[in-house]
Amino acid sequence: MQITPLYSDTTRPMKILVLASGRGTNFEKIHSRQRKLEQNGGKNYGTIEHVFSNDPEAPVLAKAKRLKIETSSIGSEKFFADLGKPPSDEGGRILYDSAVISHIERLFEPDLVVLAGYRRRLSRMFTDRFANRILNLYPGDTTKNYLVRGKSACVQALENREKTIRCTVYLENNPETRFGTVIAQSADISLEGFAVGDVEAMEEKIREQGEWKLFPFVIHDLIANGRVAIDEENSIYVDGQRTGESGFSLQP
Repeated sequence: MQITPLYSDTTRPMKILVLASGRGTNFEKIHSRQRKLEQNGGKNYGTIEHVFSNDPEAPVLAKAKRLKIETSSIGSEKFFADLGKPPSDEGGRILYDSAVISHIERLFEPDLVVLAGYRRRLSRMFTDRFANRILNLYPGDTTKNYLVRGKSACVQALENREKTIRCTVYLENNPETRFGTVIAQSADISLEGFAVGDVEAMEEKIREQGEWKLFPFVIHDLIANGRVAIDEENSIYVDGQRTGESGFSLQP
């Protein structure tokens, strides 16, 4: 069975495209880890070459510009209004993604596409074009069978009597399924002392102890170092070892 690295050219930094729609907190943490590795003289890490947003007013664009990172935007609200279609229209989604792909490929060829709070559901055309190169994060354990859309992962964990929660980084390969193949999960984050009404406090703890550690680690320390591979059955390998459904664990 063929096993293919997600990224294999460890003679140069891995080129990253970030897609984001909001404040860009995960983007900042990914870039902060990049800067630290650059300053330490390393070469096997990712470099954020470009930040794209579907919202021209997204705060992440201003943050990227201050860091001297190239940015661009194609406003999805105006795009769909001009088409006379709702944002959920599949035909419009394909047209929008086609415009985004053409725009990005005129700029550069990304080695990795990172969804850092991108509020557009991708089309099959987009995921096929960047197959095994699109990374997403979920602030919960995607292997749990109780997850539903529209409700915070931490609230669902508490409602199902979980005492801890993990964040998950996965490949966005199939827009018809909610979550893709898991690459890695964070260490357990305690939910002790929280109630379902403490959503903001729980989510902040999950960001600090989970998301902001896991996402940069997977990008820079695993993928950019050629440590992650995938086989024809979508099984993930880290350092040559096949992982289970929960992927690589940051559990100490």
